[in-house]
Amino acid sequence: MQLNLISKFINFLKSIYSLIKINILIKFKSIKTILFYFPRKDLTLKDTDYITDMMNNLGDKFLILYGHKLNKIKTKNFYFINESFLRYLYNIDLFISNYICDVFPQNTKKIYIHHSLYDTPLTGKKNEKKTINRIKKYDYIFLSSKRMIKSFINIFRFNDKKTKIISTGYPRLDYFNKFKKKKTKCIIIAPANFLAYPDHTIIYFIDKIIEIIKNNTRLKIIFRPHPANRIFFNKKKKNNYVEKLLSKYSNDKSISFDYSEDYSKSYGDSTFMITDLSSTAFTYSFLTYNPVIFFSPNEKLFKKNYKNLNHFKDRKKIGIVVNSIQSLDKSIKKLLLNPNKFIKSIKFIRSKIDFIGKSKLKTIGEIKKII
Repeated sequence: MQLNLISKFINFLKSIYSLIKINILIKFKSIKTILFYFPRKDLTLKDTDYITDMMNNLGDKFLILYGHKLNKIKTKNFYFINESFLRYLYNIDLFISNYICDVFPQNTKKIYIHHSLYDTPLTGKKNEKKTINRIKKYDYIFLSSKRMIKSFINIFRFNDKKTKIISTGYPRLDYFNKFKKKKTKCIIIAPANFLAYPDHTIIYFIDKIIEIIKNNTRLKIIFRPHPANRIFFNKKKKNNYVEKLLSKYSNDKSISFDYSEDYSKSYGDSTFMITDLSSTAFTYSFLTYNPVIFFSPNEKLFKKNYKNLNHFKDRKKIGIVVNSIQSLDKSIKKLLLNPNKFIKSIKFIRSKIDFIGKSKLKTIGEIKKII
C-alpha cells in the first residue's frame, strides 16, 4: 500500500515536471505543435515505432511531442504525463491519440486514429454507447476505409455531425508489411482481451486447444496473450487459470509464450491463427495471407449483437468458424491439408481497405490539412 502511494506521488511529480517543460517549450516555439498521446499504459510500446515512423513524415515545420504513462520511455520528445494533467497544457494546436482519451489540452483540435483495422466490436455490448459518446469528443476520426465508415455510422449509430470521419487507410498495415514469412510450421493462438469480452473469450479454452494441437499434430505453438492481459501472465495480478496454464506449459519446448511488443516475427513464423473475436485476425490475415480459425464459444450471442458487422460477415472469407472444441480438430486438419484455400478471398477483402501502401502519406496529408 505504501509503495503504491509512493509510486503515485512520483508519477504526480513527473507529470508536473512534464507539464511545465512542455508549456515552456511551446511558449518559445513559433511553429505549430502536435501532441500525440498514448493513454493506454499496457498498449503503448506496441504502437510507438509505427506511430513515430508515420509522424516523422510531417517534417520540421511542426513541433511533434509524445505523451505517455510509461516510466521506461527515455526517448527525445516523449513525456511522462498522466491524462488528467492534459487539461493544463496550452497552445497545443493538434491533439492525436489512437485509443480514446477523456481529457484534452485547452482549445485544441482533436483526432482519433482508430486502432482497429476492421469494425470489430468497440467494447463489450454493455459499454458500447458509453464508448461512442467518448469518441464524440473528438473533432476527427480516422478509419481504414469507406466501408468501415459506413459500418461505424450504421452499426454504432454514429450520427454526430460535429465529428468528421475520414478514410485514411491503415498505417500499421503498411508499416508491418515489410516482414518476411518463414516456412516454419507452427500455430499462433491470439485471443482478444478477456476482460473486455468475457462472453466471447477463448482464454479459458486455451488448455484444451493446446492439447488438441499437441495430440493431433506435430506443430509447435505460439501463445500470444493480448497486451492488456500481460499483467496476469507476469504475475502482477492473480488469475488462477492463467497460473495453472503457465505452470503446465512454461517448460514445454513445443510451446512458446510471446509477450513481445512487435508481433511481426510470430505472425511470420506461423501457418495459421486461432483466435476469438480479436481484431488482430484480419491484421494477421492481411499481412500473411494465412487463414484464421475463429473459435466462437458463444456464437448465438455474438450473432445477435454483431451480425451486421463486417467483422462477423467476413470471418468465413479468411478462415473457419468453429463453436466447440470437438469441431476444432477437423478444422485444423482441413487447413493443414489446404493452407492456401483462402488466399484468393483474403486478397479480395484486403483490397477493400483504402490506400494500401499509401496510408501513411494519406494520414499525414489529412493531419496537415487539419492543422
